[in-house]
Amino acid sequence: MTSCLTASTSAPALAAVWFARSKATGDGMSGASPIGSSAALDAATKPGDIIILMPGETPFDGGVALKVGQTLMGLIEGDRKPSITNTDGDQHGGNGVVLADDSRVLDVRIERTKASGVLGVDVSGTSLLGVEVEDANQSAGFTTAVTNVLGRISHGGILFIAAQPGKAVENRVLHCTATRATGIGIGAFALKGGRSRLVVSHIRVEGGALIPPLFDIGVTALADGRSSEMSLEMADADVRGRLSPQGRNVLVFASAEAKAKARIERSTMGEVGQDGVVAVAARVPATVAIEIRDSTIEKAGQMNIEGTILNLPPSDPARAHESVVSIDVEGSIIRDVGFVDGFRGEAQNIWLAPTVFAPGPFAKGRYRLSVRNSVVEKAIKAGIGLGNTGSEFGISSDEGEYQVRLRNNTIRDNGASEITIAASRTHVDARRNYWGIPTGLAKGRVVLLDKADRSQLDASQPLTRPSEGSRLRSGGPPE
Repeated sequence: MTSCLTASTSAPALAAVWFARSKATGDGMSGASPIGSSAALDAATKPGDIIILMPGETPFDGGVALKVGQTLMGLIEGDRKPSITNTDGDQHGGNGVVLADDSRVLDVRIERTKASGVLGVDVSGTSLLGVEVEDANQSAGFTTAVTNVLGRISHGGILFIAAQPGKAVENRVLHCTATRATGIGIGAFALKGGRSRLVVSHIRVEGGALIPPLFDIGVTALADGRSSEMSLEMADADVRGRLSPQGRNVLVFASAEAKAKARIERSTMGEVGQDGVVAVAARVPATVAIEIRDSTIEKAGQMNIEGTILNLPPSDPARAHESVVSIDVEGSIIRDVGFVDGFRGEAQNIWLAPTVFAPGPFAKGRYRLSVRNSVVEKAIKAGIGLGNTGSEFGISSDEGEYQVRLRNNTIRDNGASEITIAASRTHVDARRNYWGIPTGLAKGRVVLLDKADRSQLDASQPLTRPSEGSRLRSGGPPE
């Protein structure tokens, strides 16, 4: 709280302090006379002011629309944070808190809002600290923002949308929770040439309901359109519980000449209906890159980690081949995929391949995978799957280019195979890994499909025991 208030020194020196409580009748000038309505609060406050929300018998209804540089602070009583709701779509769009540039929200609970719990559109410099969002987007509604592929963006728990060409924004979400949000738990979008950076730390995102067909996402970072760029930095996070057949814990998505990247550190992705962490390139060319460090990705229904390029009409056919999906994993545990019903026959710990999203052949692109000092184990189907034969869709096989480097990992006990290769332009440098037995990767633990050949895989110099990095990440003692 102190750091957030210190950061507010850019606000006017004579900023006023206002008090608010649900259904109160005062003028807001003191804690003994708080303002009781959202409309009255809007009329009274000015940019840079501080609003102190006091506990009440019921949530403060109508939401709060902050002005530039304002701080909204909950006055905690015991272990109870004061709460905000918004049941009226005509007041602040049904959102709980609407952010403005350099605004801050501390120690409040936002519950059962008609639209998003927190919404920031083209805002920068905002911080959320100790904010709890529960049961947001009760209407299962959509914002006015539109993407090329997904259409209108749904509301959610905490949402940031940047859609001003050339404008760079940065926002922070710290020590916050988003539970049971319909559509999206926490999301950030860069559209129409906007550039967005979202930093999230010590968050918990859990559960939530699907908005068909595709909005059932814990955390998403999406860039769409030429020059759009999205960067997500996530540390010490716990994301789980999107249990519909479309559920995804983390989705990083770029489309139509955009770039999206994410760095995930010291985090846990738990049970989820479809995929744990997903990188998607659509309307190529597009670039997506994900780094995963010191994290546990487990118990997805279909794939714990997925990287894919969709076969949608390209944004620029002459540059379609520039598309890249890159996933870099270090010091992490990837395990137990197929935990949730629905996709167990397809469940793979790591899968890189194109996906059919529309009629026509696979989109060509480049895939990069690096896994180091990690554990990849106990998939229902395969540990690592590369490429797509096209047979399921009745189309030609994948012509993508795959460069894979595996070092000092433990890769074992994965269903039908440790590695499946289904693309002829694949090279796997898998030297110096532990494969569950001292003699190395057994021939029967490699599945080659379509035009793939054993020469595309180098699994020489096997480790006779798990790498020290893997053991330490698993909590085991070094030898």
